Amino acid sequence: MTDPSPAETTPAAPAAQPEPDTSTPRPAVAVEQPAEPAEVATLREQAQQLTAQAEAAQQRAEAAELDLARLTVVRAANLPDALAARLRGTTEQELAADATALAEVISALVTAAVPAPRAPAGRPPVETLRPAASAPAEPVTDTPEQISRLVWGK
Repeated sequence: MTDPSPAETTPAAPAAQPEPDTSTPRPAVAVEQPAEPAEVATLREQAQQLTAQAEAAQQRAEAAELDLARLTVVRAANLPDALAARLRGTTEQELAADATALAEVISALVTAAVPAPRAPAGRPPVETLRPAASAPAEPVTDTPEQISRLVWGK
């Protein structure tokens, strides 16, 4: 058997790492200092306020979109704008179905409220009024006493 040579038995030396180039300056890396506890509390408070404002704005936007959908559906159903707030539903389809039902109810109420035309009686009424030109030819000779007896029965 052959003995291994000493070069073969020694472990391989680690690869030499290139030495950093010190001739060009390296940019300084900004290291953030940990925030002080008061600053952290202030930042958390601001974050909570902004989150609350964003949620409120989202709710206002959703309410405005629902109001717009109600108004659009009410006008499409030929209903008064004042009835828009009475519609129920969250989608345009639900609002349209409710507006249709409301229009049917209103139509039925209007139809019931209009009286049916009266059928004419068997004959037209007799006119009892006469024009002044058709007054009797003889003059009226009633005295005030006669007129008072007719009026008061005395």
